[in-house]
Amino acid sequence: MKTLTFKITINSNPEKIWKTLWDKESYTEWTKPFTEGCYYETESFTVGNEIKFLSPSGDGMLSKISSLQPNDFVAFEHLGMIMNGEKSSFKAENDNHQYLETYQLIQNENSVALTAKVDTLEPWEETMNTSFPRALEIIKKLSEQ
Repeated sequence: MKTLTFKITINSNPEKIWKTLWDKESYTEWTKPFTEGCYYETESFTVGNEIKFLSPSGDGMLSKISSLQPNDFVAFEHLGMIMNGEKSSFKAENDNHQYLETYQLIQNENSVALTAKVDTLEPWEETMNTSFPRALEIIKKLSEQ
């Protein structure tokens, strides 16, 4: 497992960037580099709630919102995969590591620094290194409009 870090500076405010990140319509837009048509489902975007990050086929990642400070920081703990409607853990039996994905916004004088960190397994590392920078560029474009 490896933690990858991606950063971008955006000429906007934290509120607009946060909305770009988590508004369902713009989420589908900025996640295109990962999979066209991605979306998420949750009963409520609040700490402790389950959240599913899904592809158009309904397959994807099962996670929990583990930390949330609106317009500032969010952490998702990835719990497992969803394949053909079935949930399964990707952790080995004695694996107590938390697989996290975080987004942090830091207000600078005239801009905001967005930092995304993701814990990933080796088979996904190349995809993340290719897709995340492209996704951040889309977030920047949408947030600066």
